[in-house]
Amino acid sequence: MGGKDIRKSGTFVVLLLAVVFISGCAENAHENKTGPGEEERVTPVEGATPNITEKVTESANGDAKKGAMSGQEEPSLDEGKEIIIPGEENLSQGNETSSENQTLDNNQTIVQTAEGAGYTTFASLIRDAGLDDTLSKGGPYTIFAPTDIAFENLPEGMLDDLRNDKEKLNRVLTYHVVNGEYRASALKNMNSLTSYETGELAVSTTTGGQIMVGNATIMEPDTVAGNGVIHGIDKVLIPSGV
Repeated sequence: MGGKDIRKSGTFVVLLLAVVFISGCAENAHENKTGPGEEERVTPVEGATPNITEKVTESANGDAKKGAMSGQEEPSLDEGKEIIIPGEENLSQGNETSSENQTLDNNQTIVQTAEGAGYTTFASLIRDAGLDDTLSKGGPYTIFAPTDIAFENLPEGMLDDLRNDKEKLNRVLTYHVVNGEYRASALKNMNSLTSYETGELAVSTTTGGQIMVGNATIMEPDTVAGNGVIHGIDKVLIPSGV
């Protein structure tokens, strides 16, 4: 009987120890569990890149929200602000003429302006006739400048004859000059003008709106110079007696 009691006591002790061990394991597991609303701690791994760890926060209703990675900023757009693409801010500047450049152009004489506008034959003949100095001073003047093609379309030999006869050349050129400044808008309301050569110039406007001076048509109106205005015409005006 004594041996049986000893064996029963030993079995009881073993069972008691097993219950205590299991109870202790359960308690430790409960203490290590992360509770609701708490942030889970992340133990950095040796050798991992610093400041790039992912944070997961569990909300009160149990949903996990994934946050931004540490060390990075989420891009944002500024509403209502104009976005300027590099290289485009200066696109429109090349199409604008500064007031300084306009002043320089307007300070050129009427002969310089005519030459710069492409009426090179007319400007050259003005200098040959000795009228450059006269037309560079005073004014304002209105000049009806024939194009280079208009001079080329003169009867054969006529341009050479004019170059060789300074008096005739002077009369022809001054026939294209009027004292006073008359823009195209003013010419549409006029019937005649008195030229610098004292000859009368008939002025008219066609039904299509083109302005005629004598038998010439104004092709390029209102080129403004420092001391007047230039109208480009398609024919050379020849006064009577030349």
